[in-house]
Amino acid sequence: MLSTRRIMVATSQARRTSQPMAVLTLAVLLAGSTACADRTPGMRAAAVGERRSDGLHGISPATPAPKPALDLTGTDGRPFDLRATTAGLVTLVYFGYTHCRDVCPATMADLAQAMGELDPAVRARVRVVFVSTDPARDTPAVLAAWLHHFDPGFGFYGLTGPFAQVRAQAQALGVDVEQPRTRADGVVEQNQEADVLAFGRDGRLALRYPPGTQITDYIHDLQVLAAQGATP
Repeated sequence: MLSTRRIMVATSQARRTSQPMAVLTLAVLLAGSTACADRTPGMRAAAVGERRSDGLHGISPATPAPKPALDLTGTDGRPFDLRATTAGLVTLVYFGYTHCRDVCPATMADLAQAMGELDPAVRARVRVVFVSTDPARDTPAVLAAWLHHFDPGFGFYGLTGPFAQVRAQAQALGVDVEQPRTRADGVVEQNQEADVLAFGRDGRLALRYPPGTQITDYIHDLQVLAAQGATP
C-alpha cells in the first residue's frame, strides 16, 4: 500500500506544478508498492524523527570520501565531469534506473519536493545527479525525458555510461549496484536499494540518506550544507 506521506507529496506537487507533470508523477508513484519499507540501517531514525547530536538528520558516512569525477555522459550526449561541474555546490548523487517502478521515481519526487521548498538562494547552491545503473536502456535522451517529469528547472543532471564503470564508482562510495538481468520471458529485472549521497560544498561526502528518508529531513540538511563554505 502506498503510504499517506507519498500521497501527500504527490498532492502537494500537483498544486504547485502543471497538471500534466503532476498527474504523471503521481502515476509513477502509485505504480510502486512496498519497495521503500524499513530495510536499511538508519532509516528508522529518519522516519520517526530522531536527531543526530550535531543537528543534521542524515547518516554520517564511515569515511568522508571525495566527490568522484565519474566522467560519464550527460543528457546532452557530452562528457560530464561531476567534480568540475558541481564544484562549490552541495551535490546529491543517486544511483538508479528509469525503468524502476517504485523507489527510484519516489526518491526523485522527494528530492524535487525538497528542492521546491528551499529558498531560491539556497536552491542555487544545490544540484541533484541521477546516475543510471541500466545504461543499455537509459540513453541520454531517455534520461532527459524521464528527469523532466521531476525537475521543473532546479538543476537535475542525468548521467549514463558503461555499466562496469558505473558499478566500480558506486562501490567505491559504498553503494551496491546489481547488473540488470533478463528473465526467460524477456522482462529485465534489477534490484535497487541505493542511498542518496550528499556531498558538501567542500567536495567531500557529508551525509547518506536511505530509502524512505523524510522530505523535511532533506530540507533541513540542505539548508545547513548550503550555508557551509566551499573549500577555496
